[in-house]
Amino acid sequence: MNDFLNVAGKRVLVSGGTKGAGAAMVTLFRELGAHVLTAARSRPDDLPSELFIAADLTTDEGCATVADIARQRLGGIDVVVHNLGGSSAPGGGFSALTDDEWRKELDLNLFPAVRLDRLLVPDMIARGSGVVIHVSSIQRLLPYRSRRRRTRRRRPPSRLTVSASRRRSLRRGFAS
Repeated sequence: MNDFLNVAGKRVLVSGGTKGAGAAMVTLFRELGAHVLTAARSRPDDLPSELFIAADLTTDEGCATVADIARQRLGGIDVVVHNLGGSSAPGGGFSALTDDEWRKELDLNLFPAVRLDRLLVPDMIARGSGVVIHVSSIQRLLPYRSRRRRTRRRRPPSRLTVSASRRRSLRRGFAS
């Protein structure tokens, strides 16, 4: 691997790292030599307990628990990967959703990242190094709009963000 992916010895926290892409990230970071933790409400059988923190990241208390345990086990975090997210919102666009549905979506897709950043990024700033990665998904388009065809395709913001972020990272190198 090139230096951009040199994470050997880095302390990594992956939210939503127990299934799918998140589990693949946990595996990859481990294979690359990083010390990895992930959090979810329950631990899958195939994930070693020393890599797992049981917490509900949709709550203030859950995020505080994760940050505290990550500091205790690893002595801090060098890389935070915000992968947690999803949706159970009904279709129909913004006007079809109640305030409670909006709150539920924000509690799952926005606030865990905000809360964990608030708890972990100040330590990164004090050290002068650290990386925060936000993984986006279909959520950038949700709540779902009606199924009418769009007349023109736009490039999704997530690609622009990743592209700009990658260019900056490549110029500076991975945080040491």
